[in-house]
Amino acid sequence: MQKTLNQRINRLIIRILVITMVTLLIFIWKSTSDQASAQLKNDLEVARNVLSQVLDTRQKQLANSATVLTDDFGFKGTVASRDKLTIDSALSNHGQRINADLMALFSLRGDTITSVPEKFIPGANFIYPKLIEEAVNQGNSDSILSLDGELYQVLFSSVKAPRPMAVAMMGFKIDKSIAEQLKRITQLETSIVVTPGDAQSYRVSTIDSDANMMNIQIENMDALAWFTLSFNSKNKLISTSFTLLEKDGLKVEIMLSNQVESLLADFISLQISIGLIALAAVLIAIMFGAMLSKKLVKPIEALTVHAKKIADGEYDEGVNVDGHSSELTTLSTAFETMQRNVKDREQKVIYQAQHDVLTTLYNRNHVEKLLSEKFERQECFQAIGINIFGFRGVNDTFGYHNGDLCLTELARRVDSLGGLSARLTGGELLWVPEKELSKDELVQIKGKLDGEVAAQGVSIPMTVAMGVINCPSDTHSPSDLFRKMNIVIDEAQITRQFILEFSDELEEKYTRRLSIITELKKELRENNGELALFYQPKLNLIQNKVLSVEALIRWNNKELGFVSPEDFIAVAEHAGFIGEVTTWVYQQAIRDIISFRDHDIDVMVAINISAQDVMNPELLSMVMALLRVNELPPSVLSFEMTEGHLVKDLGKAVQQLAIMREAGFKIAIDDFGTGYSSLSYLSKLPADILKIDKSFVLKLDQQESDRKIVRTVAKLAHDFNMEIVAEGVENQESLEILRNYGCEYAQGYHICRPIDAAKYIEWHKTFSLPN
Repeated sequence: MQKTLNQRINRLIIRILVITMVTLLIFIWKSTSDQASAQLKNDLEVARNVLSQVLDTRQKQLANSATVLTDDFGFKGTVASRDKLTIDSALSNHGQRINADLMALFSLRGDTITSVPEKFIPGANFIYPKLIEEAVNQGNSDSILSLDGELYQVLFSSVKAPRPMAVAMMGFKIDKSIAEQLKRITQLETSIVVTPGDAQSYRVSTIDSDANMMNIQIENMDALAWFTLSFNSKNKLISTSFTLLEKDGLKVEIMLSNQVESLLADFISLQISIGLIALAAVLIAIMFGAMLSKKLVKPIEALTVHAKKIADGEYDEGVNVDGHSSELTTLSTAFETMQRNVKDREQKVIYQAQHDVLTTLYNRNHVEKLLSEKFERQECFQAIGINIFGFRGVNDTFGYHNGDLCLTELARRVDSLGGLSARLTGGELLWVPEKELSKDELVQIKGKLDGEVAAQGVSIPMTVAMGVINCPSDTHSPSDLFRKMNIVIDEAQITRQFILEFSDELEEKYTRRLSIITELKKELRENNGELALFYQPKLNLIQNKVLSVEALIRWNNKELGFVSPEDFIAVAEHAGFIGEVTTWVYQQAIRDIISFRDHDIDVMVAINISAQDVMNPELLSMVMALLRVNELPPSVLSFEMTEGHLVKDLGKAVQQLAIMREAGFKIAIDDFGTGYSSLSYLSKLPADILKIDKSFVLKLDQQESDRKIVRTVAKLAHDFNMEIVAEGVENQESLEILRNYGCEYAQGYHICRPIDAAKYIEWHKTFSLPN
């Protein structure tokens, strides 16, 4: 029986449709599975890149922390001292600040000096000497080490002053917390497999080792077929691994895994939906079946193309899918969300790798790259280092949180100036202006950067020091620029020249200061007799007797020769060990006082103290303990301090000086008339003695203006019930004038030069008033 044309057409269409639908279903199924597999591989590759970025970021953090530690003058001095307890303290303090798990110090030969915690035997050879040798030759070296069954990411950095004298090591433990951190970033199970040479391998993993998880099979990506992905994904993990380190017998592998079932849920759902839609289309209508097959293929192909673009790092193009089903729309939305997340995560990693976390300025590593590009282009530019003057004091006085607040505010002010800005070390910023600035313009810029910072109900005064380096005339590389920046900023802080340009003389002074720090700490530790106290008598003009002397410290070093007190005292204050110098002075003064008394010489010894000494609450208890041990009264000592130092924190200085005075010590204000003298200032000071600066006394017999000043100051001091000491008496005429003005004491070369304790004893016994 012949069939109608309509039937034939219908049968033909049905056959074509069935074949087409079957073929389309197979194609769609295969394409979807391939896409799932490709997407899984892409996700694992993205995870690998993120992991590399995390490890690089940790390495850069180690490098920055190592630079801060090895560039710190106090730490260099500590290393040079070779005092294990002091070094342990410095390493422990720095390690706590950066949350390091291991800190160590090695000699240049590779011997262990110390470690915190004590993981290495002091004096023993380090098991990886090549890393120390590399740090000595290149400045830094880094690696991942297996130590006693634990894995550490470490960085070695040479300590230079200016030549290498030791190698510091700091490291973070690579433990389960790191694996958990990587899992939070990558959303993948993370395993760290360590094979330390011939020893038994071990692993750190986020995969639980309970009974359930032990049944999970870990398969290689290449072993997964589309059927496995679609119907056999339960309790399976997709994993990929790569070798992080293979060196000196140590092999570290990173394995990233994810569950197939959770990853492929949307893909499996989509495949089932497509199959049901295809079957429904056959039953409903031949025409709709053909149209549906066409509309299903095109969106999937578009998504496949777009997935490849995402895999290639193209994130800007949108997902253009003409979806006619909720599943395709959901899949398209998922693609867009994944694309944004991957892009945001990549941008965040890049931003964190280039910027400082606290100030949001560029970090040292990134600005070094930018400066290198400027040097390669042979650009002429100014590099200006900016540091908060007395930043350590701000942290000690107001707390590290407020110190960070000051640094953040300074960074905001610098960034508002335009140009290139970065944070180099703890409190040091770098600013490269868009054009070269004159001295007057720099002064104006400094005025914008200075100013108080409001923090938690207090107002913190902030003054900045600026070091200027002209490139490429002063330097030709970023590393040398950073080194010279440290030199000029250090000089600006010490000399209080708050805008200072680099010069070769500054580098020489910087080297000498490092030598002074090393040699002075050595002398304080070993007491080789290089330090000595000299004494200059103060003649009582009423009794014509010497009742007190001023103690003056002197230092003759076998390497540096005679070092002026103005030099080494300033260096000790800046380096933070002026307290040790002060302790030595008091101990030596007590010994000399006992020697004077053994020779029937009863004099009061006046000792100069710094601003740091006055603000140190432990000074008074230390002095009182020395006096008690030697059975001496407080009247044998007095304190002298320059008024310019006191005025920096007058309220606290007055409080501390009042406590000293109540304990029985006399207080003298030195160099009066050269600083911030005023009646209101003088009235607040708990002082017994006022010392007139020698600049007003040297030519007292010749200049009427000096006589007026001295006469006025003497009357002023007496009105405040203070005694007067006139420094710089050079002749008998000046001495008589001072006597007539009612000055109680005179001091100067006309009476006696500063002499050591033994010579003073001889001088005191034979003293007679000069004619």
